[in-house]
Amino acid sequence: MTTTSTLTFTVKETETAQSVGSGGLPVLSTPHMIAYMEHTAWKAVENELDDVQTTVGTAVDIKHLAPTDVGKEVEVTATLTASTEKTLTFHVEARADGRLIGEGTHQRAVITVDRFLESVK
Repeated sequence: MTTTSTLTFTVKETETAQSVGSGGLPVLSTPHMIAYMEHTAWKAVENELDDVQTTVGTAVDIKHLAPTDVGKEVEVTATLTASTEKTLTFHVEARADGRLIGEGTHQRAVITVDRFLESVK
């Protein structure tokens, strides 16, 4: 399976470091940039799985390289670089105004939805 997905997000006031408490500045927070990356990776393989499966994030190794203002568009690309029956590894990049603002590796586990949900009860 060779899969790449690119999605665009607009930075909201509620996604700033100041708003979420991960810092004091009104710029895109690292947790939200990572959430954009996870969402993009999830979407990259969503249609490649059986109807009873999905993926869940299990690991991130991300560098947040540059600040991004509220209202700016962030383009995120997730490219599947390795896969096993149970694990998918992605290279992820985030860009704003054409400049790289974040990059790294994100890993997702392939799970069976019912079994997974039963395990949390």
